[in-house]
Amino acid sequence: MNNQSGSIGIGAMIVFIGLILVAAVASTVIIRTVEDLSIQSDDTIDDRWQSKIEINSITIFVYEPCWQSSASTEDGCGTPAGHHELLMWFTVDGDIELKASEVFYSISCQETRTVITPYRSVSFFDGSNTQDSRASIDDNYRSHPFNRGYAVYLDNYLGNTASGARATVLEPGIDYAIMIDMYDNKNNFDIDNEGCRISLDYDVELMIYVEGGKDTYAIIDCKSTKRGTECY
Repeated sequence: MNNQSGSIGIGAMIVFIGLILVAAVASTVIIRTVEDLSIQSDDTIDDRWQSKIEINSITIFVYEPCWQSSASTEDGCGTPAGHHELLMWFTVDGDIELKASEVFYSISCQETRTVITPYRSVSFFDGSNTQDSRASIDDNYRSHPFNRGYAVYLDNYLGNTASGARATVLEPGIDYAIMIDMYDNKNNFDIDNEGCRISLDYDVELMIYVEGGKDTYAIIDCKSTKRGTECY
């Protein structure tokens, strides 16, 4: 009887020790996994901190100084109106992809017309929510994501009216395009007259910022108002 009780006690002790060893191994695995995830998170933060938007070119896309008109000068327009849009080609400089909703641009200038607030800021994802230009109506691209102010793939930025042309994720090494919506006198429908005209009288400061990343600065200097003129 005593021998049997002793055998049961030893067996229980062996099981108990085994459970302790299993728990120790499991806790070691958990701790190591947490450490690895922490390292990966730190690496991601470091990679994001190095991410920025690289500007390849900025050109005039639409210059319509008179509202809903194809006129090329402001003569007879009265107060500032029309559409002032730039085409920016860009890539992501860094090692990780970025969500378009994490990237923004802002423009500011020394606008001399008092009816204009010389600043506006827009996300690469939310779109500029502006009125349609005369050119977008005549050339039938008014519903295209590019005309709505979204980041799109450069190789097809006006060739596809489907929402698939939008780039919701921006990857390094890929060429993209976005319309820098400078001014159209109803940029946000409920907020009139914000932004900067395409003008030969002053330069425009452009800042592109990535959440958790680096900022990109550029001076927009257009020597002409003709479409295709390089401004950077």
